[in-house]
Amino acid sequence: MKYFLKTLLFLLILAYVHPAEATIPDSLKSRIANTIAEFETTGLALAIVKDGQVIYQEAFGYQNQDQNKKLKTNHLFNIASCTKAFTGAAISKLVNEGKLQWEDKVIDYITGFQLANPCISNMMTIEDLLTHRSGLGTFYGDLLWYQTDYSNSEIIERLRYLPLNNNFRSEYGYQNNMYMVAGEIIEKVSGKSWTNYILEQFLQPLQMNQTFPSNDEMPNQDLLAAPHIDGTAYPLYDWEGTKAAASIHSNVENMTNWLLMWLNEGNFNDQQILSREMIEDVWTPKTILPVSRGQRELGTNFSTYGLGWQIFDYHGIRIIEHDGGMPGYISKVTLIPEYNLGLVILNNGMDYYVNNTIRNQIVDHYRGKTEHNWEEFYLSRKNRYNTYLERQDSSRRAARIENTSLSRKPELYAGIYEDKMYGRAEVKFIDEKLHLTLLPADDVFNSSMEHWHFDTFKVEFKDPFLPFGLINFDLDSSGKPQGFTIDLPNFDFHFHNLDFKKIKS
Repeated sequence: MKYFLKTLLFLLILAYVHPAEATIPDSLKSRIANTIAEFETTGLALAIVKDGQVIYQEAFGYQNQDQNKKLKTNHLFNIASCTKAFTGAAISKLVNEGKLQWEDKVIDYITGFQLANPCISNMMTIEDLLTHRSGLGTFYGDLLWYQTDYSNSEIIERLRYLPLNNNFRSEYGYQNNMYMVAGEIIEKVSGKSWTNYILEQFLQPLQMNQTFPSNDEMPNQDLLAAPHIDGTAYPLYDWEGTKAAASIHSNVENMTNWLLMWLNEGNFNDQQILSREMIEDVWTPKTILPVSRGQRELGTNFSTYGLGWQIFDYHGIRIIEHDGGMPGYISKVTLIPEYNLGLVILNNGMDYYVNNTIRNQIVDHYRGKTEHNWEEFYLSRKNRYNTYLERQDSSRRAARIENTSLSRKPELYAGIYEDKMYGRAEVKFIDEKLHLTLLPADDVFNSSMEHWHFDTFKVEFKDPFLPFGLINFDLDSSGKPQGFTIDLPNFDFHFHNLDFKKIKS
C-alpha cells in the first residue's frame, strides 16, 4: 500500500512538473490549414487561448510574398480597428478613477469640437463617441486621415463640414474619427499622449513588448508582416492622425496576453489591469445593430455595439469581438466568456472571408457542432464579391461614350479647387496634359488625367487599394469649369462626398 501511495505521489509530482501540453486536436489543425490553402491566403497568423492557457499558435504563408519570406508568429501586423478596444478600455480606466464620466460632454474637453448640427455637437457625450451613434454615416470623414498629413486638431476642425445623414443616438454609423476625439480626451485628462497612455497602462503591464501604438514607435520593420493586395506587397501606411482608432501594430504572441487578461476578469499575472465592473461596462450593449434574415439563419439573434467591442450571439452563445481592416491587413479578435475561449487572427492578405471561416470552425468545434461547411459558404461569398467588383468595373468602362471631345481647351480646366471639408486640389496643365493632385494627400492622390468623355477625365491614383476614378467637371453658364466631383466607388473611402469648387485659375 505504501509503495502504491509513493508511486501515485511520484506520478502526480511528475505530471505537475511536466504537464501535458494543452492544444487543439489534429483534426481542427488540419481543417484550419486546409481552409487557408483553399482561400490561397497570402499570410495568416492565428492564436487560441482556452482556460487561461495559450493552446495554439501558428503562422501560415508569407511575411513578404514578393521576397518569398515565410511568416512567423512573432511577425507584426497592423491590428487596425481592433485598436478601438484599447481606446475603450483606456476611457473606462479614467472613468473608474473618477477623472471622467461617460455622460460628460465632449465640448467640455475639446473646445473646437463641432459637427454640422450645433445641437448634436453640444449634446455629444464621451459614451456617444465610442458607440458609433454620432449621426455621421459609416466611414464618413475617413478621407481626412487616410494618406493625409492632417493632425488630429486639423481633422477636428474639419468635422463640422461632414453631412449628418443618420439619426443621433438611434442609428449606427461606424466612425473612426470619433475614436480619434476620444484619444484627444485621454490626452487632456491624463496629461499623456494616447500612445504613451496605451503603452504605460496596457502594453507594459501585459508584457506586450513587441506591440507598438503605431508604426512611429517601431524600432525597425524587420519583423513587419508586409501588407499585401492581390498577392503583391503594399507600402506600409504612415499614420499621422486618428491613431486611437486603428494604429496599433502587434503579433499573435503578444495579443494572447490581451485575450487572457479579458477572460480573467481583467487580471494578468496577479496584476489587476481592468476591474470586473469596467469589463462589464465596455461589454454592455449600447447601440443596436440590425440582424438580417441571412444572419438569423446562421445563428445570430441579436447584434449590438458596446464601447470598443461588438457584442452578438451565435446560437445563443455571447460573442465579444472586433474586426479590423486597413489596406493590406484584416484582423479579428474574438472572446467567448462562456467557454473561457479567445482567438486572434492577423491576416496580411486582405482576406476578410478566411478570418470568418476560421473563427466559425473554432467556435463550432467547442460547441460540438462541426457539420457546417464554412469553407464552401465563405468561398462562395468571396467569389460572389469578386464577381461584383468585376461587373462594376466592366459597367463603368462600358458606360464610356466614345468619340466625344472636351467643351473647352484643356488648359482652361487647370486651377486650384477646394472642398470645404477635405481641402484643396490642384489641376495643372503640363506638357500638353492635365494632372490632378489632392493636396492633403499629394504623395498618393495624384495622377495624370486621361480624357474619358465630354468633360470627364480618368485618373488612377498611386494606391492599389482603390479602383480608377472619374473626374466630372461642372461648367458655369459661360462654359468655364467651375468645379468637379469624383466618381471612385469604394466602401471605405467616400470620394462621392467631395465637391470641389474652383477658387483660382
